[in-house]
Amino acid sequence: MAEAIVSVTVQKLGEFLLEEPLFLFGIGDQVKQLQDELKRLRCFLKDADEKQSKSERVRNWVAQIREAAYDAEDVLEAFFLRAESKKGKGIKKVFRRVACILSEAVSLRSVGSEIREITSRLSKIAASMRDYGIKEASDGESLSLFNRLREQRQSFPYAVEHNLVGLEQSLDRLVNDLVSGGDKLRVISICGMGGLGKTTLAKQVFHHCRARRHFDRFAWVYVSQEFRRRHVWQEILLNLSYKDENHRILSFRDEQNKCLIVLDDIWATDAWDGLKHVFPHETGSNIILTTRNKEVALYADPRGVLHEPRLLTHEESWELLEKISLSGQDSLEPVLVKKLEEIGRQMAIRCGGLPLAITVLGGLLAMKNTLNQWQRVQENIKSYVSNGGSCNGSKSMMVADVLSLSYEDLPPHLKQCFLYFAHYPEDYEVHVGTLVSYWIAEGMVMPVKHTEAGTTVEDMGQDYLEELVKRSIVMVGKRDIVTSEVMTCRMHDLMREVCLQKAEQERFVQVVDSRQQDEAEAFPSLLTNTSRRISVQIHGSAEEHRIERLSQVKCIRSLVYLMKNQGSQWALLGKVSFRKMKLLRVLDLEGAQIKGGKLPDDVGDLIHLRNFSLRLTNVKELTSCIGNLTLMITLDLFVKGKLYIPDVIWKLKRLRHLCMPSDLDPRTKLDLSTLRNLQQLWDFPVGQCNPRDLLAMTSLRRLSINLSSQNTDFEVVSSLSRVLKRLRGLTINVPCEPMPPPVDITQLVSAFANLSELELFLKLEKLPGEQSFSTDLGALRLWQCGLVDDPLLVLEKLPNLKILQLFEGSFVSVKLHCSANGFPRLHSLTLSQLENLEEWIVEEGAMMCLVSLELKGCKKLQSVPEGMRFLKKLQEVEIGNMTKAFKDKLASGGEDFYKIQHVPCVVFEYCDL
Repeated sequence: MAEAIVSVTVQKLGEFLLEEPLFLFGIGDQVKQLQDELKRLRCFLKDADEKQSKSERVRNWVAQIREAAYDAEDVLEAFFLRAESKKGKGIKKVFRRVACILSEAVSLRSVGSEIREITSRLSKIAASMRDYGIKEASDGESLSLFNRLREQRQSFPYAVEHNLVGLEQSLDRLVNDLVSGGDKLRVISICGMGGLGKTTLAKQVFHHCRARRHFDRFAWVYVSQEFRRRHVWQEILLNLSYKDENHRILSFRDEQNKCLIVLDDIWATDAWDGLKHVFPHETGSNIILTTRNKEVALYADPRGVLHEPRLLTHEESWELLEKISLSGQDSLEPVLVKKLEEIGRQMAIRCGGLPLAITVLGGLLAMKNTLNQWQRVQENIKSYVSNGGSCNGSKSMMVADVLSLSYEDLPPHLKQCFLYFAHYPEDYEVHVGTLVSYWIAEGMVMPVKHTEAGTTVEDMGQDYLEELVKRSIVMVGKRDIVTSEVMTCRMHDLMREVCLQKAEQERFVQVVDSRQQDEAEAFPSLLTNTSRRISVQIHGSAEEHRIERLSQVKCIRSLVYLMKNQGSQWALLGKVSFRKMKLLRVLDLEGAQIKGGKLPDDVGDLIHLRNFSLRLTNVKELTSCIGNLTLMITLDLFVKGKLYIPDVIWKLKRLRHLCMPSDLDPRTKLDLSTLRNLQQLWDFPVGQCNPRDLLAMTSLRRLSINLSSQNTDFEVVSSLSRVLKRLRGLTINVPCEPMPPPVDITQLVSAFANLSELELFLKLEKLPGEQSFSTDLGALRLWQCGLVDDPLLVLEKLPNLKILQLFEGSFVSVKLHCSANGFPRLHSLTLSQLENLEEWIVEEGAMMCLVSLELKGCKKLQSVPEGMRFLKKLQEVEIGNMTKAFKDKLASGGEDFYKIQHVPCVVFEYCDL
């Protein structure tokens, strides 16, 4: 992982040399020498990463390199920031500025001295590593540790697993796909995280009687990470019983027999590229490919069959555990078996549905036949499962080792991103936008050459996350229905254990649990902390935290507070001071309630800060020193209550994401015209800002604006369409009090031709015609619009609308009607607090793609539409705050149950009153 940090530093040093040559006058040579030394050490790190697992000495060297890279970046960045603060125009002013810096003791000489000292440290480390036998490795060389672990995982086709649970339907589906293909060569991919049962499923297909009858020849090959094409072909031909290897490789394309070939555990696309050209394409042969990387599966055959096995349910987990652990235990007393089952079910749940973990646990429990022995395993379930059934990890291949393979295969830049998940508590739903903003603030997402035009660093961060998903390391929580981007994600509990272990080894982050009340116990190593990041996890049983000890830590780059119950508040006790935390890049205080509601002025000394969140805090006034934080990228000021902001935000010209408070102190008057790099702006306050400031924000993708009811405001917003060409999401909010007159937004809506999301909180004269809306519009949310005419008659004609939400006061009449063939792509529909709605008609053929329906607080509605029974893709219906009579009709046996009986998930909330 140090390789990734060094790579980032090397790139930044190069940027310093290119962008600020005058500041480096006199020290350019030293910076170049430092960059060269880091480049050389980066080659050593490939070998060192392999050896550090065995040697404390190598681990220390790697840590020292990592710290030196951080120090170099901090020294140069601090110098440039001070220089920039005295920036003038013209060459004379530049040299005058340098002279001024020298007179203030921030001299080139002292900076050069620090750089020479860092370079000297690195040179000594390099010499020691050479003497120890660490070798320079080229980019193409792979780690022997990774290869050794994979060799232990090598599969053989005849070692067939007989305890199958949860795979029956998958097996039938795959066999049907296998034998129903035509003459063209086809690839069937089985993809998923390590330990999910991909190889087990492939073996069952390989030996299935229907497959044996359908194909003429069979081959099973385990593809090693150190891929050698000739070796793979030798294995294939040996399996197919071909003796004349050279001849058969050349003529295999002309083979007339139907062949079934399994390529087990492919990790990279280049392995497929080395094999694909020689397979016969017109014989009806099939290839089964297993991989952890979805990108490999899609690359091999974009039109092929992709199967992703699911995790086992709680019941299936126990069924598999019972088969393994209690098989042959017929002599046990029934009373004991019942107690063992109770404990076993709890342990099965802790395995998170991962078949490998359940199998390991079952093998361990099979050797234990007393209640005390099972209870002892339960008390140490994590270490028993992760360590392969042994507390000292003596088993040759542990579950943690299997999952670690996915980490070891990551490129350096993704290893850092993976380790960032160690910040989060168990079962935490991670907000991807926030996570990516952390990565960007810490320099983990760096712009690269040859990226597609218009691609932002945020897009790259999303791509990093998607790659972790494709590699089956991160699990998707929610996806945006319109853009398909991952909105929330999490890690499987056992993959998280691997993440925590790796983060501890790399000294990546120190996690502090606020439930430890004794400060000496809670922070035993903070003052000697070598990690650059601290994550404080606030739990429901301890909704307060003292900050004094943390305020003494000097070298950290990231301080993040995370509430286990997201969105809650907690008390930040003690004197708040950031005086010694001058290297912070990320400071997230979400939910903190600070005495007096004011931050100290020394927050203005955090000149490296790039990501600062005061979301849901009780801060009432910002210090003007916030204007010193000129590297700020993300600033979240969505506080609880009123906030006064001095007119200094204009100084933060690198800002890309700004979230304003919903309630600003009337004294606040802001100039935001300098924020030309903004990508997202939430709650732009027209009352405290000039709407024409928005004309300078040509990079905006998402805008939320709070207007008055004056028509001139709408005219200004409409005029923005000429410059905001990249805007994709727009929210317009007009306060309901005092009640404004209805407005016509036809001109405004039609002005933004590329919108994909639109949200309106305002009283409308009428809904614009369908031709006024962007054809790209995928999501529409309406609040307090007071519409009298049925809006569905217009909205059902929008070709790409996927989300429609009608909230309180958006529609005030009694009848809604969905016509046949209307809403051709609608995925999710919400009708909430429509107090006058009495009748809702859905014709057959309407909303044929609907998956999710929310119906809440429409208490005059007598029943769901008859047409709901035609919505065959409907997967979930959530009904809340409706009458008991309405609920009873839809319950099993009720008169309307037939309308929703095909829906897999129907949830009722607060319908019993």
